[in-house]
Amino acid sequence: MEARQAAKDVSAAHEALIDIFERIENFFKRLETYTEVRPSAGMTDIIVKIMVEVLNILGIATKEIKQGRTSELSISLDLY
Repeated sequence: MEARQAAKDVSAAHEALIDIFERIENFFKRLETYTEVRPSAGMTDIIVKIMVEVLNILGIATKEIKQGRTSELSISLDLY
C-alpha cells in the first residue's frame, strides 16, 4: 500500500510541475507579444513585471519542491 501511495504522490508532483511550467510558458508567450515591437516605457514596465513574476514562480516552485509539497504548489499559485 505504501508503494502505491508513493507512486500516486510522485505522479501528483509530476503533474504539478507540468502545470507550473505550462503557466510559465504562458507568461513567456505574453512576453513575446510585448517584445515584437520597440517597447515604450510602459511596455518595458510590463515586461519587467512579467519577468519578476516568472522569477517569483521559480522561487516558490523551488522552495515547495525542496519541502516536498509539489501537490499543493499548483493550487497555491494563482497564475494566468
